[in-house]
Amino acid sequence: MKTDAQRIASYLAKTVPATLSLKIASVLGGMQSGFAAATNDLVPMEQAVQGVCNDAAVPTIQYPFYLNFGREIWSGKMQGIDGPGLIAVAQSLHDKYVTYGLATAVLVDIADQVFTITVT
Repeated sequence: MKTDAQRIASYLAKTVPATLSLKIASVLGGMQSGFAAATNDLVPMEQAVQGVCNDAAVPTIQYPFYLNFGREIWSGKMQGIDGPGLIAVAQSLHDKYVTYGLATAVLVDIADQVFTITVT
């Protein structure tokens, strides 16, 4: 087993600024393009969810919960879940958020209008 001094030395060795800058520089381009792609897809989805909430006269204080519902479905799509699997995920998320006290009609509208998924 390593001693505390050995562990500290190992940590300091891998956090040398010159080493870190090279590691970060090698992956930075991919990180930036991945973030841009995700943001370009996420923002319109969140705006659509907000539009559904506006149309349903949802109190503003509840918006984060409906946005999280949309984000969780979006996350499933981004992970490659599709078809019946995505419908099952959306249905389970619907059931989860209904237990939090959200309106089932608004959740159904979000799933339908934003993701074209039918939940009950």
